[in-house]
Amino acid sequence: MLPPAAAMGTRQAKHCPLCGAALAPGRIEGRERLRCTRCRYVLYENPAGAAAAVVVDAGDRVLLIRRALDPYKGSWALPAGYQEFDEDPRQTVVREVFEETGVQAEVVELLDVIFVPDDPRKPANVTVYLCRSIGGRISPGDDAMEARWFSLDALPENLGFESNLRILEAIRGRRHESD
Repeated sequence: MLPPAAAMGTRQAKHCPLCGAALAPGRIEGRERLRCTRCRYVLYENPAGAAAAVVVDAGDRVLLIRRALDPYKGSWALPAGYQEFDEDPRQTVVREVFEETGVQAEVVELLDVIFVPDDPRKPANVTVYLCRSIGGRISPGDDAMEARWFSLDALPENLGFESNLRILEAIRGRRHESD
């Protein structure tokens, strides 16, 4: 049986994008999937691509935003966002940092690729980069109430997204190992 659309985090399609006929559940490749009743098109629901930044300044502080949108509205989070179809994840993270914070960032290294299955908007594969600030001025964007630098040893308590906490703890651990 197919999971309900709300559990999948996406709006479940009802019609084939190729021929317009109705989609119906069927067992395909060992899983329940939607398939066109006319042309046999199979609808594969895939996670979105996204990128997140751990932006560090010269003082070894990390840049966070206070979210203006759900999920986790009012909570602090790493600057992040969905990848556009014409950009690679490095471009995504630089764009999102600037849009959300006004800070210009440069990618230093790939930290991780994590699967976030529990985002209520849709599941995502998130590419996480360590970045450094190279300019700009903090100015929260439309989807941020606030943007601020925090010491890794004095992070705010109300962090949104469980994955953000794991990422920041790993960065803190890396910093303490190098001391």
